[in-house]
Amino acid sequence: MDEAKLTERVNKIANWKKFYIGNWERVEMIAVRSVTDDPAKFAACVGKIQSLTNCPLILCSFNPKVLKSGLDVAGKNRPLIYAANKDNWKEVAQLAHDYNVPVVLSVPFDLDGLKSMAATFAGMGINDLVLDPGTAPNGKMLQQSLLNFINLRRAAVEEAQRDICYPVMALPINAWLTTKDPVRAAYWESVLTATFVVRGGALMVKHSIEPHSVMPDMHLRFNIYTDPRKPVQVKPGMHTVGSPKPESPVFLTTNFALTYYTVESDLGSNGIDAYLMSLNTDGIGVQASVAGGQMTPQKIADAFTESDFKFENQKYPALVLPGMAAKFSGELEDLLGGKVKIMVGPEDSGRLGEWMKSQWPPK
Repeated sequence: MDEAKLTERVNKIANWKKFYIGNWERVEMIAVRSVTDDPAKFAACVGKIQSLTNCPLILCSFNPKVLKSGLDVAGKNRPLIYAANKDNWKEVAQLAHDYNVPVVLSVPFDLDGLKSMAATFAGMGINDLVLDPGTAPNGKMLQQSLLNFINLRRAAVEEAQRDICYPVMALPINAWLTTKDPVRAAYWESVLTATFVVRGGALMVKHSIEPHSVMPDMHLRFNIYTDPRKPVQVKPGMHTVGSPKPESPVFLTTNFALTYYTVESDLGSNGIDAYLMSLNTDGIGVQASVAGGQMTPQKIADAFTESDFKFENQKYPALVLPGMAAKFSGELEDLLGGKVKIMVGPEDSGRLGEWMKSQWPPK
C-alpha cells in the first residue's frame, strides 16, 4: 500500500468499534503481512503503523530476515511473529528468544509435526506459543481443518497433553484466495470466522473490515464467550433516554443488559425522551424474572422508593410496565398509594413508538 492508503486502513482498523449489550466490541490486533519480501520496506511499514496506533501487531512472513527487520522496529512492544515452519524454525526460534516475543508455529495439516515443534520450542525455553494447524477455505480440506481444531482442543483439555496447550490460530483471510469477488470473499471469510470461533479458535486473521463481515463474528464471539451463569447486567436504578421533561413517560425494565439496551435503543430510535427504571433482577429478563420472582410489585415499589425519582414532579404521574408484567398493575398501584397510574406497555419494545401514539399522554 502507498502511505495514504496505509494510514487510512490503519486508522479504520484502530477506530473500529460497535456498542453491543453494554460493551464496545473492537478489533484487537493489526496483522502486517510482507508481500515484497523486502526487509527494508517491511521495517518502514511497521514503523509507520506504530506511529499511527498502539494496537498490538502480528508480523507476518516466513522469511526470518523480514521478521527481524520488523522486530528491530517493534520488538520492544512484543509483537506476535508469524510464523515458524518446518523450513525456518531454527532462525525464527532464535528471533523469538533474542527479542522475547510470542511466536506462531505453522505446521498445516500435520498435528504430530505441530506437537513436535511445540515441544521443541518449549524445550528451548520459548513458551509464548500460538498454534496454526492450517485453515483451508473450502472443500474436503476445510473439513480436515475443523477436525484438526477439534482434536487439538480435545487432546489439550480431555487428555491433558501439555505439549499442545496453547492458543490456536485460524486464518479466515484465506477465503480471499478462492474468489476475486470482494463481496463473496468477505461473506465466506465471515462464515469461516464463525466456524472456527465455535471450534476453539483463539485468534483470527481477517481482511475485510466492513461491518457486514465483522459484526456478526464479533457478536457470536461475545455470545459464546460470556459465562451464562453470570448474566450481563447494567447498573440498577433510574436512567434517562434523550432529554426527558416533566411530561415524559416513565418505563420499567430489568437490569439484564440485552433487555435494557434493547429497550433503550427502541426508545431512542423512536425519538422518545423518557425515564427508564432498571430493576435489579440479578440480570434476568422480564419474562423469566416475572415467573421466577426476581420481579415483584414490592421490588418495583422499593426501587422507586430508594431512588431520587419523584412521581409528583411529573405532569403525568404514571409508570409503564413491560407487557409481560401486566399482572402486577393492580397490586403495584396499591403499593404506590394510588397516586401513580400504572399502564401496561407492549410485550415487544419495538412497538413502543406505535404504543406512544395511541396511549401517551394518559387519558
